[in-house]
Amino acid sequence: MYILSREEMYSLDKYTIEKIGIPGKELMENAGKGCSEFIHQELLKPQSKVAIFCGSGNNGGDGFVIARYLKKWGYKICVFLLGSPDKMSPETFENYESCRDLEIEIIQINNAKIELSEFDLIVDAMFGVGLQGTVKGWRANLIEKINNSGKTVIAIDIASGVDANTGQAEIAVNADHTLTMANFKYGHFLEKGREKSGKVKVIDIGIPDELYEKFPPKVKLVTDKNVKYPQRSPLSHKGDYGRVGIIAGSPGFSGAAIMASKAALRSGAGLITLFHPEGMENIFETQLLEVMTYTIPDVSKVEGFTEFIKKLNSMDVLLIGPGIGTSTKTTKLLKTILQKWDKPLVIDADGLNILSENEDILKLISGKPVILTPHIGEFARLAKKNISEIIADPLEELNNFIKKYKCKILLKSATTIFADGESFVFDISGNDGLATGGSGDVLAGIIVSFLGQKLPLKDAAISASFLMGKTAEKLAKVRKPASIIPSDIIENIFKY
Repeated sequence: MYILSREEMYSLDKYTIEKIGIPGKELMENAGKGCSEFIHQELLKPQSKVAIFCGSGNNGGDGFVIARYLKKWGYKICVFLLGSPDKMSPETFENYESCRDLEIEIIQINNAKIELSEFDLIVDAMFGVGLQGTVKGWRANLIEKINNSGKTVIAIDIASGVDANTGQAEIAVNADHTLTMANFKYGHFLEKGREKSGKVKVIDIGIPDELYEKFPPKVKLVTDKNVKYPQRSPLSHKGDYGRVGIIAGSPGFSGAAIMASKAALRSGAGLITLFHPEGMENIFETQLLEVMTYTIPDVSKVEGFTEFIKKLNSMDVLLIGPGIGTSTKTTKLLKTILQKWDKPLVIDADGLNILSENEDILKLISGKPVILTPHIGEFARLAKKNISEIIADPLEELNNFIKKYKCKILLKSATTIFADGESFVFDISGNDGLATGGSGDVLAGIIVSFLGQKLPLKDAAISASFLMGKTAEKLAKVRKPASIIPSDIIENIFKY
C-alpha cells in the first residue's frame, strides 16, 4: 500500500484526466459517492442531520457530492460554504449548482457565528490536501467550534489545517474518521496529523492501479500483506539462522544487553554471542542460559584483542550499542569495529551517541551495510539539527543525512520511518505500551536476529518494527498498554 505526497496526488489526478481520459467530474463523483456510502452505512441513523463545511476548491466539490447523495438517502443536510462560488472549479461549481437544484440548504459564511448543537454529524470538506501554512482568523475560530461541538467529525481527504506533506498542524480539525482519496497521504501519519486524522479509510476514486507501477510513489506502508519475515525450514539447523554478535551492557545497564539478546533469541536467531565488558560474566551467564558470552578485552592492549577480533569476525551480523556507555574505551572499540567490519551492522543507543559526538567515526559508516536505529532526539543529534527541524520535515532531513553518510536509517517514533535514500517505508503499528525504556533494545535485538536469518537490511528493519508493533497491539487486548513492558514483548514475539 502506498502513501502519497501532495505533489504525487496532483500528478496522478492530472495524468488520469489528461492521458487516461477519465474526466475530473467523474473522479469527484466517485470520491463523493464513496465517502457518502461509508457515512450512510457506518455512521448515520435515519433522519440524522448533517452539517457539511465546504470550501470553494475541489475538496469542497467532494463535499457537495456528499450532500447530494445523503439528501437522496433521506438525511437532513445543511451546507456551510466558506468562500465564493465564483472561485470554484467547473466541477465544484456544477455540484454546487446541483445541490441548489435539490433545494439543499446552503449558507455562505464569513465568520464562526454558527450553531452546531442541532447536528448529528459534521463533515469537513474545507481545505483538503492543498492547504499550506496555518489557518488563521475566523476560519481558525470555526475549526475550534467544530472541535468543541462534541459531534462525530468526518474529514474528507485530510483534516483541515493539517499539511498533507508534513503532518504539521497548529490549528486543525480533530477528525474521528478521515476518508482519503486514492491512497493515504504523508500527513495522515506524521506529527500532529497522526492524531488529527482519527481512523483513516481510503476511497477508490477510479485512478487505474497500473499508474502506481508506471509512477511508483516514494513511500510505502508496511502491512500484514507485504511484511517479509525470515523463511524457516523443518530441515534446517542452528547454523542456518545466523551467528549473531551483540556488543552491549555495562555496569548499571545489564538489562539492555539481556533484553536485546533475549529478543534476538525469541525472534529466531540461530547462535547468539553477547560481547560484554569484563566483570559482568556472572550476571549474563545466569540470566542468558541460551546465549554464549564473551568478555571484551581492553582495546589498549594487543594481548587478547587479536583473539577478540577473530571471534567477532566469526559472526555473520553484529549489533552494537544497547547499554554500552560512551567511555573512551567504548568509543575506540566502535571505531575499530567500523574500520574492520564489513558485514551487516546495527548501531543503536549508546553506539549512536558515540557517532553523534565523533564525526570521524560517523564518516566510517559510509557505504557499509549499516543501519542506524535512532529515535527523533538521537537523530537530531546525529544530524546536528534541532528536534523541531526534524519534525518539520523528517523525510527531507533523512534524505540529506543518508546522502551525506550513505547508510540506512530506521527512525523510531509513533510512525516509524525506514529510509535508504531511494524510498521510504512507514510503520504505523504499535501503541503507547512501547513508550517504555528498553523497547529500543528489544527492537534492535529483533533486527539483528532477522539479519542473521538472511533478510536484507531493509526488510529486517521494517519487519522487526512491524512485528514489535503488532505484538504490542495483541498484548493490548489482554492488558492496558500502560502496563506493557519490554519483557512482555519478548515473551509474546510470534506467539499464537
